[in-house]
Amino acid sequence: MAQKKIEAVSTSEDKTIIPTAEEPKMKGLFVDTLWNQYEQSLERARRLRESREDAYISALKEVIKFNKQYRQSLGNLYDQTRKTNQDVLTELMHQLNARKDELMKEEVKMEAEMLTERAELKNQLKEVTKQLENVVLTPVKSVFRIIEEIEENFERNTESNIAYARERRNAWQHVTDEYIKMARNAHHEILNRGKRSIKELVKN
Repeated sequence: MAQKKIEAVSTSEDKTIIPTAEEPKMKGLFVDTLWNQYEQSLERARRLRESREDAYISALKEVIKFNKQYRQSLGNLYDQTRKTNQDVLTELMHQLNARKDELMKEEVKMEAEMLTERAELKNQLKEVTKQLENVVLTPVKSVFRIIEEIEENFERNTESNIAYARERRNAWQHVTDEYIKMARNAHHEILNRGKRSIKELVKN
């Protein structure tokens, strides 16, 4: 009777200690799931970083495009103002010429003197207008050109910096992937050693 009790106790211990075939598969599945989730989170982080960089570059290009259009509209506004000024000057000259014709009828002698004065005034006015346009236009064109060069350089530098950062990350990504593979294999190896150790203990 005592021997039957001892055999029953030993068989019940054997049933509780001996791992089934399902247990190692579950542990391996857990390890694979853990590392797969880690790799997926790394990949999501990489994609998110690249999409942020792409969004930054496209926003930068849109801002530069808007600035160019704004400068172009300012240039068009200046051209329109200059055209309006020329129209006003032409109208003023036309009125002076009409007045000259009236005066010519009244006094021929006085008109000859005024004609030369008006011709000189007209030439001087044209010269002053031309000089003023050059004085005003030169700094504006220079500033616009400098701003465009700065924006183009900034865009090129940003694109090259992001391309360089991506290239570096891609180089390290290969190393990181290898480390993950090694860690996954080491994790599996530790799990397998643990299973073998438990089996050895159960046998003894």
